[in-house]
Amino acid sequence: MNTRALLAGVLGGVALSAAAYAADSVPLVLTGTVAQILDIQVNPTASASGLDLATQQSGLKVADVVTVSNAPGGYLVTVASANVGTGNCTLPCFYSDTVQDSLAFTLSAGAVALAFAGETATFVESTERTGAGGDAYVVNLSYDGAAGNLATATDYSETLTFTIALN
Repeated sequence: MNTRALLAGVLGGVALSAAAYAADSVPLVLTGTVAQILDIQVNPTASASGLDLATQQSGLKVADVVTVSNAPGGYLVTVASANVGTGNCTLPCFYSDTVQDSLAFTLSAGAVALAFAGETATFVESTERTGAGGDAYVVNLSYDGAAGNLATATDYSETLTFTIALN
């Protein structure tokens, strides 16, 4: 056999063997984000309108509140009364512009009565995100219209505004 042929065969085999072991790698880094979700829905019940203010109510369900938040620190829901500071309303109350008369009431998140400081109160405070379907709360209303002795037959109203924010 020719020495040249033998040498070419050996060198060719070494080259093929080296090529078989050569490698190159490049990483692929995948990233993504989840958009912030912060939502509240207030769904009044049928009893929220047409209330008989001349009677006594205790723990009457007037709304369902559903919160949705994916913030890891949780969320805060506050409720504000439009009537505080109107007429003689120092707390949330039903009020009539027509006769400047009012009837105070209490509001609760489930069985927990809300403590208003001025026109606002903390409705619920959570230190974690909600479940996939959100968190549900009941809004209950109590008042004593029988003891209130409203002066004039007319319409009374109150507007409550629920706000959700990051905790």
